Amino acid sequence: MIKTALAVFSAALCLAFVAPQAGAQGTKIGIIDMNRVFAEYYKTKDAEKDVNDQKAMAKKELDERNERYRQLIEEYQDLAKQIQDPAITEERRAQLQQQAKEKASEARSLEREKKEFSERRQRMLLNQVDKARKAIIEEIQDLVRDTAKQRDYDLVFDKSGVGQRGIPFLLHSKDAVDFSQDIIAELNKNAPARTEP
Repeated sequence: MIKTALAVFSAALCLAFVAPQAGAQGTKIGIIDMNRVFAEYYKTKDAEKDVNDQKAMAKKELDERNERYRQLIEEYQDLAKQIQDPAITEERRAQLQQQAKEKASEARSLEREKKEFSERRQRMLLNQVDKARKAIIEEIQDLVRDTAKQRDYDLVFDKSGVGQRGIPFLLHSKDAVDFSQDIIAELNKNAPARTEP
């Protein structure tokens, strides 16, 4: 709530200082939709594809471990049945009990390994997503700043920004220029050719 109030106060203060300086020509305001620009940038789509590929690979590895775990449980249960057979010798029963003990130990070890693997992969993917997201946002912000300077905008607002209560920061802007499409076009001008599946 305090951050929102400070942001609104800062914006109002900026307008108060910029408006008199702008003089007769008025304040030149640009608008950008950062959510749209981020979503339509080819590097965002590439990063999402990389993450989805990593998730699929991790799922495959986890599925393999789950299958091995299931086999170990089945083998343990089979050994437990054999141990109950009254027709086997005590020597054979002792061998089966030892094998069952080893299977149970292997299954517990694999269960721990599965949990650690899953947590490790999840952390790695979250870090990867966060790092890619930050790099993409910085690149977009740099281009927005450069474009704003070239076009001599006094202020640039992000129309996708919302306050804590979900109320947009920008409710109305008279004579402002939305240059989101120009930014998207500039970001995607060197996008590699894609073949649709």
